[in-house]
Amino acid sequence: MIWLILLVTFVLRMINLNQSLWLDEAINVNVAKALSYKSLIFNYSLGDFHPPLYHIILKSWILFFGSSEISVRIPSVILGVATVFVTYLIGKKLFENKTALIAATLMATSPLSIYYSQEARMYMLAAFFASLSVFFFISILKKDDFWLWFGFIISTALMLYSDYLPYLLIPIYFLYLLINKRKVAKNTLKSFIPAFILISILITPWLIILPKQISVGLSAATASPAWAQVVGAPSIQNLLITFVKFTIGRISYDNNLVYALLFAPAAFFIIFLFLLSLFRMSPLRFFLWFWFFGPVFLGFAIAYFIPVFAYFRFVFVIGAYYLIWASAINTINWTFLTRSLLFLALAVNLTSATFYFLIPRFQRENWREATSYVIQNSSQKTISLFESDYPPGPFDYYSRGQVKAEGALNGYNADQSKVREKLNVLTQDKQKVFLFQYLSGITDPAGLVFQELTRLGFKNTRTRDFNGVGFVYEFER
Repeated sequence: MIWLILLVTFVLRMINLNQSLWLDEAINVNVAKALSYKSLIFNYSLGDFHPPLYHIILKSWILFFGSSEISVRIPSVILGVATVFVTYLIGKKLFENKTALIAATLMATSPLSIYYSQEARMYMLAAFFASLSVFFFISILKKDDFWLWFGFIISTALMLYSDYLPYLLIPIYFLYLLINKRKVAKNTLKSFIPAFILISILITPWLIILPKQISVGLSAATASPAWAQVVGAPSIQNLLITFVKFTIGRISYDNNLVYALLFAPAAFFIIFLFLLSLFRMSPLRFFLWFWFFGPVFLGFAIAYFIPVFAYFRFVFVIGAYYLIWASAINTINWTFLTRSLLFLALAVNLTSATFYFLIPRFQRENWREATSYVIQNSSQKTISLFESDYPPGPFDYYSRGQVKAEGALNGYNADQSKVREKLNVLTQDKQKVFLFQYLSGITDPAGLVFQELTRLGFKNTRTRDFNGVGFVYEFER
């Protein structure tokens, strides 16, 4: 049965895999293609607030398999399938095969897991190693064994090289051990000290670079408070959205009230499942609650100092989320009730996943179509302008230098005189300008670039709207 579930997991993650690359994916792909391993680790990483493991894997993958949309996402597909399998193994350790299979089925159909298993980013890498780390942690508590310790140390170190939010699992491990120290064998408890020392030694090379990364990240957040809000400022709304997204994935609705009302039935069902799961809790099984809630609330607190609170950064706890669901669904030994609860849970997952598969607005930014439109309607006297200080990665990925492109700004906070000066130079011999609205609400909320193009004699003759990219204004003079 588990192999059938894994096959379904793979098939679901291959649907729509050729979506256009969005901003962060394209940036990753571009730099992985262009830079050496050394530059990726010691130069690019300073401005990219992530450890280097995923970038190293991506570069190696591209060298062998190319950089098409499907190719660069295959590693995440594989990691997504592997994470479902590890979730199944954790379920078998904590419960029995039936509950483990239910958890794997829910993970296989999870809309959020599907989405990030289709993304050329590090989130499923972190989810896989975090789940593997938890598997070895739980296994050690049940049976002290050298190879389990070896697996725990290596998987935890690799987790810490994958992304930063999974670092929050370390204090969760300590907290759980502290609370349950009387229920853990003394020798096992003492052995965690040298284990964590070895993990610290393994990640020391990267911890030397971490302070520089934090400094760069905080400087960017200070320079643009609006950008800090986007990337992860703490708020009750963002906290609630985290639980919503874990349940229904990336689908959303513009009207918050309608969105809340549509989600309400699913919310009551999930709350019921979490409460029902308490009837099957034991000290070891309760670690699932530590694993799920601990990093989320710790991340929320840290976000008051460093803007890191965004739901997708917590994908590494999704295994705990569905293991709690599964334990509730299989709580009462009554086949009809178990099947009914499983049916409702799958209905939530599959309905949300279907919306994602079928409705483009829930998918990634359509830079492929936007760039193609610009290329087809450009000449030697055409320039594409962006409301930033350089063209975004997806445009570079798809245009491949076929049309001249420049950033119209000099930094986050647009200054009218500097915008005017730069546009005078960039448009001096141009008859047509494509202006991308992308991120203008953050970088140019006053619309200075649009105003200055009009002052220079350009007239907005056509406007196209591309999913996720926003408006593309076509100017001529």
